[in-house]
Amino acid sequence: MGAIGYYNGKLGDLDTMSVPMLDRAFYFGDGCYEACLVRNGVAFGCDAHIDRFFSSLSLLEIPAPCDADALKAVLAECIAAANEPAAVLYWQCSRGTDRRKHNFPAASVRPNLCVMVTPKKLPGAHDAVRLMTADDIRFSMCNVKTLNLLPNVLTNQRATAQGLDGAIFVRDGFVTEGTHSNVHILKDGALVTHPADQYILKGVTRGKLIAICRRFGVKVSERPFTRAELFTADEVLISSSAAHIRRVTEIDGRPVGGREGKLLETLQTAYEEQFLKETTV
Repeated sequence: MGAIGYYNGKLGDLDTMSVPMLDRAFYFGDGCYEACLVRNGVAFGCDAHIDRFFSSLSLLEIPAPCDADALKAVLAECIAAANEPAAVLYWQCSRGTDRRKHNFPAASVRPNLCVMVTPKKLPGAHDAVRLMTADDIRFSMCNVKTLNLLPNVLTNQRATAQGLDGAIFVRDGFVTEGTHSNVHILKDGALVTHPADQYILKGVTRGKLIAICRRFGVKVSERPFTRAELFTADEVLISSSAAHIRRVTEIDGRPVGGREGKLLETLQTAYEEQFLKETTV
């Protein structure tokens, strides 16, 4: 069927779906979301994404629209309706539909659940990216996957205008994360990644990468690292559900990495093998 939309029980063609103008997602971005890749009708890492979704709802004090099992059923229904061999599964929940006011709606106002399934070409196993650095102008709730992504959008557009693939946020001299990915370095045989605090999203792919490192005996150091360390790292890499694990070859017009390609390829291959295994039916 192609791109599918779902809104509070209504399922249909994405391009013809509509939502109420008073949905708080419309004027406040008052909600949270998740997204993952689908292959052969299987949503990769879906349980981890659902867990993080409910965590975001709790941190935003938004009542859950349903329990985890009911959400899984809705997502499965949407995936089946789309019937695409590869797709992005996206879902969000807003605080509800109500007249615009800053305080929360009455308890009788129910949250709104929205789902989209869109066809997607799967990322190449070893595609590389070129990035830039930028000041981290976001707020201090980056651990919540909120709908409020305007700083990411503005910064990413600056990168796109320069023919780049995205940007790396830097706060007080330390790398936090990318505009739509986590950022890591390989140095002296170890993976260095920013700790999962309020300044980064605790990425699902980040977690899988850490698990793979430990399986292969690669030391993992969860510590802040500086912008300067990007340029002295053996490799720079990004991770995200949409991009998997990718090598960074250039930052701010300067070449980076290229000194630990074998280890990086081992990590990338292990991730791709896990993705293919868990999405094969």
